[in-house]
Amino acid sequence: MNRRDALQRVAVLMGGAISIPTLIATMEGCKSKTAAESGFVLSKDYQSLIAEIAEVIIPKTDTPGAKEAGVGPFIETMLRDCYSEIQQNHFLKGLETVEEESKKLGSGFVALKPEQKIEVIKTMQTKSNDEAAKNEEKAKQVDAETGIVKESAKKKEEAEVPVPFFKLAKELTLFGYFTSEPGATKALDFIPIPGRYEGCIKLEPGQKAYAL
Repeated sequence: MNRRDALQRVAVLMGGAISIPTLIATMEGCKSKTAAESGFVLSKDYQSLIAEIAEVIIPKTDTPGAKEAGVGPFIETMLRDCYSEIQQNHFLKGLETVEEESKKLGSGFVALKPEQKIEVIKTMQTKSNDEAAKNEEKAKQVDAETGIVKESAKKKEEAEVPVPFFKLAKELTLFGYFTSEPGATKALDFIPIPGRYEGCIKLEPGQKAYAL
């Protein structure tokens, strides 16, 4: 199974928790682009910031964390290859907000203490929820498949409603982690050569979910 197939299955398993832009990106596939072709490039500071945010979402315990799974570079690649310029810019603004909130606690996000990072993440989650609530009203007037605003009596215009920053960050962190080798083989129950399909099997207490 290639990575795209794995992404599709993760999207199906997560169901309604996945935003429409992310579903479209995974179902239709992405076109590999260089930074020069897309115009989207992250600074080293932002690369470190994304990796650190992902690590807070999926920290290292007895299984590898997001950093070890290479989630940071995965998120950057997904943003560059699969998302619109509007969504890319919205994500960058989200990173700026993370740093603004972090500096209120004394430093940039990467240098904060673990409990302070969690505090910032909770703030970003609240902001994401508030933004999503505001977008619900817009979504009533926007075609869910095309992202085009329906024609009104006044004028017809196109408008893309970007996914809130932290919601997208979580989605891509989960995608990147559970389709990586460390995530699939260490955090999940990986069977290299699966046998026949069993619709109902006994699960032992504490057993991991099966890898896709």
